[in-house]
Amino acid sequence: MGEVGECSGAKPSVDIWAKLVPSDTRYSEIDIGSNEVVVCSEISSSSLEKHEWCKITRNSNLDSATMQNKCSNVILVDGAVIQNEGVVDIKCGTEIILGPDREDYLSYRFKVMPGQKLCNQQLKISVNAEHAKCSICLNIWHDVVTAAPCLHNFCNGCFSEWLRRSQENHLTVLCPQCRAVVQFAGRNHFLNNISE
Repeated sequence: MGEVGECSGAKPSVDIWAKLVPSDTRYSEIDIGSNEVVVCSEISSSSLEKHEWCKITRNSNLDSATMQNKCSNVILVDGAVIQNEGVVDIKCGTEIILGPDREDYLSYRFKVMPGQKLCNQQLKISVNAEHAKCSICLNIWHDVVTAAPCLHNFCNGCFSEWLRRSQENHLTVLCPQCRAVVQFAGRNHFLNNISE
């Protein structure tokens, strides 16, 4: 389940992926560090009591969320009225007003923290061993080189031998996988790190 977000911020060990930034600087930002959070804060400037007013659930695209109204008041989201238990998608820059008008109710902007989407995608990089094989020796790459412009990958030793034999018999070197003319070949440090 989710955690309850308050104005005092989230737990320090949690990565903050988004914030609710108040338009009134007397109030604190609300950090969102869980994929599902019930937000609890002051609703109006005339009341110091904190109330649960919405649930924010992170969307799978990592740069937007779904907000559900959890209070008895309507909430304005970019001018649209969201009734109790109503749901709306929010993205970076969305304005959220915690009541039916701007007068007494607090206003927040939803802000996705920069770099969070990229970081999360980088953690998911993996290469299937079946796709990490040299098409010359049919083993997993060793000391990977990439041929350009076709971008096929081979073991350095296998490709060096292919290159030597091709230059003996032909004016141009063809890719051993697709037979495109190879204009350049070089070590691929990124794939070398993955294959290790």
